Formats: sequence, structure tokens, C-alpha cells
Amino acid sequence: MAYQALYRKYRSSNFDELVGQEPIKQTLLNSLKLKKISHAYLFSGPRGTGKTSVARLFAKALNCEDGIGTICNKCSNCLSITEGSHPDVIEIDAASNSGVDEVRNLIEKVKYAPIKGKYKVYIIDEVHMMTNSAFNALLKTLEEPPSYCVFILCTTEPYKLLPTILSRCQRYEFKKISDSEIKKLLSRVLLNEGVSCSNKALNLIAELSQGGARDSLSILDQAISYCGTEILESDIVKLFGLTTSEEKITLLQALKEKNTIKVLDLYDTFIRRSVDLSRLTNELLYLLKDVLVYTKTKNPNLLSSSDEKDVKQIEGRFLSNELLYMIDTLLECQNEFKTTSNPNFLFQVYLLKLLDFGTVLNQNVLPTQEIKVEKVENVAQQAVNITKKEEIPPQVEPETKQEEFKMGKVSGNFSLAAIEGEENFASLDEILKLIVVSKKEEKKMLSYRWDQLNSLLVDENLGSYAALLMQSKPYLLTNTNLILLCDLKAPARKLNIKANQKALQKIVKNLLGRDVCIYALNREDSTTLLTKYRNLDEVNKLPKKTEVEDKKLF
Repeated sequence: MAYQALYRKYRSSNFDELVGQEPIKQTLLNSLKLKKISHAYLFSGPRGTGKTSVARLFAKALNCEDGIGTICNKCSNCLSITEGSHPDVIEIDAASNSGVDEVRNLIEKVKYAPIKGKYKVYIIDEVHMMTNSAFNALLKTLEEPPSYCVFILCTTEPYKLLPTILSRCQRYEFKKISDSEIKKLLSRVLLNEGVSCSNKALNLIAELSQGGARDSLSILDQAISYCGTEILESDIVKLFGLTTSEEKITLLQALKEKNTIKVLDLYDTFIRRSVDLSRLTNELLYLLKDVLVYTKTKNPNLLSSSDEKDVKQIEGRFLSNELLYMIDTLLECQNEFKTTSNPNFLFQVYLLKLLDFGTVLNQNVLPTQEIKVEKVENVAQQAVNITKKEEIPPQVEPETKQEEFKMGKVSGNFSLAAIEGEENFASLDEILKLIVVSKKEEKKMLSYRWDQLNSLLVDENLGSYAALLMQSKPYLLTNTNLILLCDLKAPARKLNIKANQKALQKIVKNLLGRDVCIYALNREDSTTLLTKYRNLDEVNKLPKKTEVEDKKLF
């Protein structure tokens, strides 16, 4: 007998064997039980998630000789549907039958009653490939077919279908299958095939399948052909150009230690082995996410794709801020993979960027302590002291740069933040120029510090200003200006009131380390600004850095 691929051999033969898609399975079973059979169904979702398999199961349940809702897999109807030879279950590949003539031929046959079963079932796969003319020819029949006729349309791209088609169907959205469900399926197949597979190799196969049961079985089929009866993690790594968990851990440790030579050696190893760098970036993101989750919860059950043993090797070496920064940076890299023509160069640059971050950490740029607010002397009291010729005691310098800020020690004559008054105004053209000379890395660091404003909320002098700043987030930073972004217009207007500037600048100075001019945009203004920036960028009319003078807006 000819060899049969695993994804065909282990296709679900009844609803109990269906992997995932529980809500869809339950809904269809209930409709069969209540005999509420619709005339048209649309199954949409990613490839390999069971759309065609469910369509065949539904056709079996409609035509099984034991009654509607039953799948015996023994009667002639069930067996012939499994073999694809049932005269009343017609599968059509819309990719090769997309024209109006094929649809007219189909419509002509719809009027004939079933030959063998109770229902005539048309399963149209890749239905989005049909032409508009073909869709229009199908409309009337799809809306009012004979009582014995059921249409099941399957597609990975439902947005390509005409709204008139969508409105005539019951729609079922198939989701990607979870890694745990895929591993259960693979374990059952491995047991039946007499093949052993390590847990780490199983995890890799599940990750490679990206939520598709068919893909997972195809990958397993290839792995068995390569490895024989024993599949190890190293085999999957070699076969599909992956990296081991140990290599990923070594890379992260080298980044933490700022070991540039080791990082670049690992990079060269990956290139020589033709490792998929986009996939590696994704795997590093999942690993770092699991480390962050474990750091905060210590619950191994919450780990999505990593072993507790691997996570523990990394967990103690990184602060939460470091993990968040690395995740943020790798997300940028992952996004840029979509547009770059040189992924190897891009990945190497981002590795060097992560190495620089280690240097920045050692220079204490990232916060590990509370805000230290510079003491503000009461101007009126100074005047009194000078009049009385009293000596003002010198300020005592903190013993270390890490001294914590004590809320009760702040003095000053700031009243509550003003809610009305004259406002600063900057045109979008002025702000547009600042984008060219912006400091993205420094803005990112400031964003990480922004939550420290919480420690000022109870302060009688600065609390109302901190609360106002907390309604915004850093949007654009240059040497002399900080542009904030607010979701609403009201807080942006309050931030721009001139009377509030002195206190706001005082707080931001202690986060940033220098005086900057502060201006706030609302979401609507930022959208307009971004559109204008992109339009100028497309026609290459953005100002050059050398043409922009980075001076304070006010």
C-alpha cells in the first residue's frame, strides 16, 4: 500500500478527535441535535486549523445512516465521504474553478435531489479565489437553495468575499490551535507510530507549526524521515535552522555581560547554520516574556513556551527594567524584518544596540531608585532672611547619588496646578522639525522613568503637577524640548498653561537630568503631525538635521 502522509492519515474522523475549536464544535453539534440546519456556512481562519475537516465531518453527520448528528464511520455514506467518493458531497477547489461557467454548471446540478444521502453538501475550498462574476451568479442559489442542499464555504481570507456573500452565511471563525493542543495531537501520533520524541523537540515542532495542526503533522513527518524512531531537539534544530534553548540563554547572558566578542561569535555561528533570524528574534521575545512573568509570579504554570529550568537560569541575572527594554528593542527589530532587504545586517545592528544598553545601565542611566527632587527654597522666605541678615545654611549634599527622595522633605511655594490661564502655543511645523533631531533612545529611557511620578502624587507642593504629567507620556525629546502626548484635549491644554511651566520643568528635570521646554499635544494633533511627516518623507522633503536649530520653543 502506498505511504500516506501523517496529516491525511490522522485527519479527524469524528468531532471527538477534532483538535481545538471547541466553541465551533459545540455550536455545530447543537444545531445537528436540534435539527436547525442552515443552508450556507462560512468557515474562515488560518491554514491547517480544521476548516475542511470540519466541513467533511458535518457532511458525515448530515448523511450518516444512523441518523442526523451521528458519525458511525461504518456505514456506506460515512466511508464514501471519508474516501471522497460520495455522490452527494461535492468538494470544489475554487482556485481552479473560479469562473462563472463553473458556477453555472454547479447551479444547474443543485436542482437534482440527493442520490444516496439525505443532504447534498457542496464544500467550496479557497472560496475567496472566485471571481466577482462567479459570486454574483451564485448569490440567488446561495440565498434560497433547495431544502436538501447545504453550502460550506472555506477560506483563509474572508475579507476578499463580497458583503452580499457574507450576509447569506452563518460565519464560523477558526482560531490558531494552542501549542498544548498541538502537543497532545503529536504525542498521540508518536505513540501510534512507535516513535520517541524529547519534550524540547516536541516544543520546537509545536512552535514551528504556528497554530496549524496540519503543519505540525507535516513537520513531524519530515522529522521522522530524518531521525527515524528517535527525535531529539538537536535534530529539529539542524533540520529547520533553529537555535537550542542553551544557545539562546548563552546569547542573553553574553549581552548582559557586555561580551561583544562572544555575542558576535554566536551571531556568526547562526549565520553559518542559516538560522532564521526572524524566528530567532521571536523565540527570544517569548523567552524574555516568560522570564518576566516568572520573575513577577514564580508560577511555572504561566510559562507559555519555556521550561522552568531555562527561565531560572536567566531570571536572577536581569532586572525587570532590563527585560522590558530588551523586549521593546527586539519588538522593533521584529517589526523592521518586514521591510528590510538585509535581515542579517539588521539583526547584528540590534545585537550591538542591546550591548550598548548594558553600558548605559552601568552608567546608572536607567532608574533603580525613587525620584530625587532638588530642594526648592521659598523665595519670600529668602527675602526675609536677607532682610534680617540671617545666614542661610548651605544645602547638605546627599551622601550618595542613590539617596532616596523623601516626600516630607520637599519645600517650595508652588500652589495647585492652574486649570485656566494663558497657554503656550507651538505650530505643528515647528514640532515637525524637532522630529528630525529627536533623541529616540533617551526618550525611551525617560518613558521607563515616567511611572516614578507616582511617588509625587501625595506631595502637597508638586502632587497636582505630577498628576497632570501622569495624564501624558513622552512623545518627542530633543536636547532642549520635550513634547508630551495626551489622549484628551483637556490635560494637554492644562499642561501648556504658562503658570504651570516652572513646576512641571522642575519635576521633569529630576527625571531627565536637564532643563527642557515642555509642550503637550493631544491625540488628534499627533495624528495630523504624523500624517504630515509621512507625506513629506515620501517626497523626500523633510528638513535635514543640519538645517534644524534645536532651540527652546518658548
